Amino acid sequence: MVSLALQTWYIYLRNFRAWITQPGQFLPTIFINIIFMVVFVAAFDNVSMLPGFPTDSYVTYLMPMIIVQAMIFSGIDAGFNLLTDDLSGYLNKLLLAPIYRIAILLGVLLVSATRGAIQGVTIIAVGLLMGASSESGMLGLLFVLLLGTLFGVAWSCLGLIIAIRTRSVQVTQSMFIFFFPAVFMTTAFMPKDLMAEWFQVAVSVNPVNYVMEAIRAIVVVGWEWEHILPGMSILVVMTIAALTATTILYRRATA
Repeated sequence: MVSLALQTWYIYLRNFRAWITQPGQFLPTIFINIIFMVVFVAAFDNVSMLPGFPTDSYVTYLMPMIIVQAMIFSGIDAGFNLLTDDLSGYLNKLLLAPIYRIAILLGVLLVSATRGAIQGVTIIAVGLLMGASSESGMLGLLFVLLLGTLFGVAWSCLGLIIAIRTRSVQVTQSMFIFFFPAVFMTTAFMPKDLMAEWFQVAVSVNPVNYVMEAIRAIVVVGWEWEHILPGMSILVVMTIAALTATTILYRRATA
């Protein structure tokens, strides 16, 4: 077990250094999420004045959506990075080494979690500077960061599954198309009660929406568990299922 932990740690360090030492890999993703937040708040700020809107601060309402969006971007990168190592031959060298093969997968997922956490901290910091607040205080923001990072790991597994199954850069990059229904068929911009009826149905069957609403409830409402537990439960099930499927496919691919 100690050996597995050390091997995972070294692979994590290698992948993290490869990411953090190349600003072209992480700065655009951070900036695009900040730009999205600034633009959407500027465009929809007056929506918070509508009757029935849950908060008078639109940036507080929007911030969870930006966090979820950032985690999805991070997940896309995870699959692409594993595929890059595979096509470059680096992955084959690791597979020939006397190490636990699962350590390779764990190292990739830990980097993805770190990447997501860094982006989450950045988004929360910018949101607070723009006037966002948290009804559950700093502890609530830490819990938001935890849930967001966990969602990022689940989405990273989806990226890894596509990369492992297809071994195609083009197909893995096309995972971006899942971003639009996952994020925009939600209560990202306004509460469900203010939407058209057909769209309310679409939002109700989107599991990502429940995760987003759980995160939003923490900052907008506070520790109201009847709003938090449904999304948190879905997130836990989603993450366990994604990790299990990824591990099975990875073991088969590297057997």
